[in-house]
Amino acid sequence: MPKHFKRGVKREHHLLKGIEKVLEEISALKGVKKVIPGRIYSSDSRGFEIKVVRETLTGLKLLAKSNGSVQEIFLIIDKADREKVSKEILQISEKWTKG
Repeated sequence: MPKHFKRGVKREHHLLKGIEKVLEEISALKGVKKVIPGRIYSSDSRGFEIKVVRETLTGLKLLAKSNGSVQEIFLIIDKADREKVSKEILQISEKWTKG
């Protein structure tokens, strides 16, 4: 595994509080090659949510929201696996939201 990766998740940047286990679960999905957390922004969000917002050239872009912050998450995924992974992320999000 390349430098800064642990359990399929890049650890070079900060992560939202409570999101580490969710990202590790997403990284274990069949078809997901890499999980790369991006910038963290402040927001008025409450609770926890993670959702797919769009496809990118290399995979999917997610937004994770957690108690006043939002973080971009980029997934490297083959085109053929994107729809299946999107559906699995919805299930993971529902599970973690119910807590």
